[in-house]
Amino acid sequence: MQATMLTKERIKWAFVLFLAYLLFLLANIPASSLIKHLATRGISVNSSSGSVWHGQVTGFHAGVLNLGNIEWRVRFLPMLAGKLAADVSVKQSDGYAQGRVTLNILGTLQISELNASLPLQTLIGNGGLPGGWTGTAQAKFSELSFKRNWPISAHGTLDVIDLTGPSQQPSNIGAYRLSFPASGSNDTTLIGDLKDLDGASIGVTGQLKLATDRNYLLDTQVSPRANAPASIISGMQYLGAADAQGRRPFSISGSF
Repeated sequence: MQATMLTKERIKWAFVLFLAYLLFLLANIPASSLIKHLATRGISVNSSSGSVWHGQVTGFHAGVLNLGNIEWRVRFLPMLAGKLAADVSVKQSDGYAQGRVTLNILGTLQISELNASLPLQTLIGNGGLPGGWTGTAQAKFSELSFKRNWPISAHGTLDVIDLTGPSQQPSNIGAYRLSFPASGSNDTTLIGDLKDLDGASIGVTGQLKLATDRNYLLDTQVSPRANAPASIISGMQYLGAADAQGRRPFSISGSF
């Protein structure tokens, strides 16, 4: 019995020493070392400072993402549960984002208490949406989880405000909201309800479905409001016949 207790005590202290060594490494490894590793994954920054534990970068760019300045601070307690977690903030001249990012040993990335307001151009590349549509994305999520870079769970809302386009004849058509999770969401399909907000030029009701096999379906009914631009009204004629409420079907599907 005494030998067993001594063994457990040694394991406990070995674990404590390992954590102390890990903390020492994280606190002393410069952030630039992390950036060099990320560069092999197509991520670039203008400059970096601080450590892996608490650091900052400027000019963060990854694919179409252009997030600007990012600061992070790693949290200690989640490590005891085998998780890597950090409080992260993004700052731009015309936008911001903040939340807690957690990666577990199964490869699931979770963002909690996400609060963000970012121009669409910084999220999906210069020019905004196809056709030159621009606007601002405002996100408020208590939880947003990804696996293999694909959303699998979400609780919150994503608003797109001041949606303006197309580039040839730009008009501001207002604001729209995706709310997660919608009724019908399950382990294989994440569903969000889409609707227009007050003052929008287009009435929208529908759903966005994101399947774990990386297929998506946007299935909606749209109708022009009294303040809709003439170009939008004429464009809707190509969507098919309107129902008794003046709504027309509009759907997009595909896969990544």
